Amino acid sequence: MSKGTQPQKQYKVLLIGELCQDVYVFGDVSRISPEAPVPVLKKIDKSFKAGMSGNVANNLSAILPGVSLTLCQNDMSCLKKIRFIDNKSNYHLMRYDIQHPFEGLKIDNIPDDNYDLVVVSDYDKGLIDNTIIHDICERFKDIKIFVDTKKSNLSAFKNCTIKLNEKESNLSKYKNQSCDIITTLGPQGCEYKGKIYPTQRVEVYDVCGAGDVFLATLIARWLETKDMEAALKAANNCAALSVTKLGCYTLTREEYENLCI
Repeated sequence: MSKGTQPQKQYKVLLIGELCQDVYVFGDVSRISPEAPVPVLKKIDKSFKAGMSGNVANNLSAILPGVSLTLCQNDMSCLKKIRFIDNKSNYHLMRYDIQHPFEGLKIDNIPDDNYDLVVVSDYDKGLIDNTIIHDICERFKDIKIFVDTKKSNLSAFKNCTIKLNEKESNLSKYKNQSCDIITTLGPQGCEYKGKIYPTQRVEVYDVCGAGDVFLATLIARWLETKDMEAALKAANNCAALSVTKLGCYTLTREEYENLCI
């Protein structure tokens, strides 16, 4: 077991959040359209991945083999992100988002259990409203709750650890004093309780899903160590690795262990 990782044990995690299908359309660009100054993409291949909370779930399952995940998500077909990519340069030409209507999560759909941890991966697409947030915070008040949210009004979250990126943190309001805030700072690392945790410099290839990798690693390392500083350092390292890869990246257990400090 490398760099101080702990022997694996069974963890029970409740993961609540929007799920999307990430679609990657790869093709060749050899000319510009005669109708408008835009590239013409000739499709070569297409791949599919689970995105958003699905990316968090995939990473948790990979770096914590045997984890028991209870998922509260929307139907994947309701949300799609389609990326058109030049096969030679891997340059993203365009992203096309599709969202079909879906019902918000109902309180009765959230199962009770003796969870080790609760995760809210909230992309603010309509699955999770303030009523659900209040219920989660009250029902699981004795359990550690990690939140990644796109909501700007954070007043509904209580006694949570909330991860925001720098832009989200600057736009957020009504932060409850009972919550701890982690602000990710891209190549500068992250900030927590007034302290900056730097990250390694890497050549950025694709930032897609890096926040999900950060969240999944943060959760995994906290479960294994109950040490927030160790969790933040590991999350920084794993997120840095993910941006050197194309698309939503799923860590391996070996990569996770090698990046734990």
